[in-house]
Amino acid sequence: MKKSLYIAAFAALALTACSDNSNEIFDQSAAERLEQYKQEYREVLTENGGMWTMEYFSNPEEPGYLFIMKFGADGSVTIGANHKWIGNEYKQETSIWRMIADNGPVLSFDSYNSLFHIFSDPANITGPDAPKGEDDEDIDETGYGHEGDYEFQVLEVSEDRNTIRLLGKKRLYHIYMRRLDPNTDMQKYMDDYKKIESSLFCKEISNLLFTDADGERYVVTGAHTGVMSIYPEAGDPVDQVRTGNFIITNSGIRFMNPLEYENAAGDERKMEELNFVGNYSLALVDNENAVLNAGTFEEFMYNNTRSWKVDIKSITGSVKDAFDSFNSQLKTLYNYKSAGLNDLTIEYDEMSKSYILKFYIRISAKGYETDRYYVTFSDDQEKAKFSIGEAFDNGSQLALNAYSELGNLFNMLGSSHPYSVVSECGPKNITLSIGDGSLTMNAL
Repeated sequence: MKKSLYIAAFAALALTACSDNSNEIFDQSAAERLEQYKQEYREVLTENGGMWTMEYFSNPEEPGYLFIMKFGADGSVTIGANHKWIGNEYKQETSIWRMIADNGPVLSFDSYNSLFHIFSDPANITGPDAPKGEDDEDIDETGYGHEGDYEFQVLEVSEDRNTIRLLGKKRLYHIYMRRLDPNTDMQKYMDDYKKIESSLFCKEISNLLFTDADGERYVVTGAHTGVMSIYPEAGDPVDQVRTGNFIITNSGIRFMNPLEYENAAGDERKMEELNFVGNYSLALVDNENAVLNAGTFEEFMYNNTRSWKVDIKSITGSVKDAFDSFNSQLKTLYNYKSAGLNDLTIEYDEMSKSYILKFYIRISAKGYETDRYYVTFSDDQEKAKFSIGEAFDNGSQLALNAYSELGNLFNMLGSSHPYSVVSECGPKNITLSIGDGSLTMNAL
C-alpha cells in the first residue's frame, strides 16, 4: 500500500481532469477511483478493532485536545474525552461518521456529538474557562465558537495503516490519528493520559528552560496552559518572544504548527515535536541534546520563587527521629503535651529577595510561636544543597539558642541531599533523601 493514499487519489483525479481520454490513462473513471479510496479508508478506520486516538486542534489560542474513538463498520463512532469544556471528567458518546467525497475522501462527523462538536459549534463559549475581556466581561464568540472542524480531508495513511494525517476542511489544521490496541479500555486509557497531562507541567513551576544543541538557553513560560511562550535567555523578552500551542501525546508534545523562534542573535529556529526523555524532560525528536525542563534544583527554585510546604506526614527515618526529638524538647520546655511543630514552610521574601525557612510551633492551648531563618539553595553534583543561615529576627535567634534540638535538626537539613521529582518539567513535589529517611516539599 502506498504511503499516501490521498495524494495518489488526488493526483489521479487531477490527471483525469487534464486528459481528453481518461481511459488511455486509467481503467476506471474518477468517480470510481474516488469511491475505491473512500472504501479503503473506511476499511483502515474500522479494521483491527477500529480504535484510534485523535490529536485535535481547534485554533491557535487553545491547546490541543485528545479524543479516543472506536469506529464501527455500521457507521457508528463512540468518542471518549476528558477536557475542561465538559467539566474535566471522562465522558463518552456515540454518534455517526461517514467517508464522503469533496475534492477527495473526507472523514465527516456529521452527526452531533456533544463531546466533539463543542469545538466546531459557532455558539458563544460559556463556562468558568470562557474567554474574558479587559473588564473581566464575557467575550461574545457567537458565530465563531472555538472555530474547530468536524470534517477532515485524508492526507496520508502510513504504510503500516496505523497513523492517519488529516487536514481540517475549513481551518486547515493538521490532525493526527493513531491506532490503538483493539482491547484498549477507553476510560482507563484516557485516565492514564490525564495523569501524564496533569503531572508534566504545572502552574507553580511556570518558568522552564530550553537548551538547544549549541548550548544556547531560552526561557519558556506558560507551558501548563498548553500555549507556551519562548524567548532567548540572553535576548529581548519582549521583542523576541514567540508563542505556540501544542498537544501532549503519549510520547511527548507536538505543536499545531512548528513553533518558530529566534536565538539571541536574531537567527530563526523552529521546533515541531519533542519526545519524553529521562524523568519527563523533553527533547527535540531530531536532536536529543536539545532539552526542555525546569533546569537544575537551584535554577527552578530561583526562577520560580514560590513558597513550599513540607509535608509533615511524609517525613520518615532519621529525619522523623530528629523532628520527634525537637517536639519532645518543646513539650518539656512548655510543660504542654500538645506542644510541637505544626507547620514547616519555605517562603520567598520579596523585601530581602531571599528564602525564609519558617517554623510554626504550638506552645500552649492558644499560643503559637513563629521562628524564621534565612535559607539558600544550590546544586552539589546533582544533589539539592540547603544552607541554613542566620535568624531572620531576634526572637528566632533566641529560639535557636533555647532549642538545642533545633540546631541538631538544622545540621541534618543543612547539607546536600539526593532528590526526586515526578516531572523534570514540573517539579511541583520534591522528595529529599536525607540519611536513611526522607521528606517531601510541595510548591504552594
